[in-house]
Amino acid sequence: MSDTPDSAVRTYTEQHRTAFLDDLAEWLRIPSVSAQPEHEEDVRRSAAWLSAKLKETGFPVAEVWETAGAPAVFAEWPSDDPDAPTVLVYGHHDVQPAAREDGWDTDPFEPVIRDGRMYGRGAADDKGQVFFHTLGVRAHLATTGRTTPPCTSSSSSRARRSRAPRTSAPWSSSRPPASPPTP
Repeated sequence: MSDTPDSAVRTYTEQHRTAFLDDLAEWLRIPSVSAQPEHEEDVRRSAAWLSAKLKETGFPVAEVWETAGAPAVFAEWPSDDPDAPTVLVYGHHDVQPAAREDGWDTDPFEPVIRDGRMYGRGAADDKGQVFFHTLGVRAHLATTGRTTPPCTSSSSSRARRSRAPRTSAPWSSSRPPASPPTP
């Protein structure tokens, strides 16, 4: 394998595959079913879990935002460079209801690996996809020796955020409830 940035990232992801899958499995065990009121606290736990992982990745800002529906997660890595590109990742951390009687071979909230693939509710839609972006950021930072992505500053964004209204979309949100709230 050549020593290119792409090959370094691939090598990093291969070397950290087990830890990444362990983290993802931990998140998949949270039954964050927003359509079922009995899982309201699980949806909050899922949002808190993601926010903590984003902070662990290095995001200086990672917050759980309360909404009229389920909580959303917002994270940003601000830049002092007005010409810096904006990268938006949008997804959801809640999942649809699932039970063994729905056709699952195993408990949908107890992830399993078969034939090199992880199976569990949310593994592909959408926890796995959302979490994979954090692996990309981690791999980039680790293989470049950076502590922040290019074009970012190490200064706190608190002052910047207090001067301007928030217009950024959440890193990951939960879908609105199945039925609108009653007035």
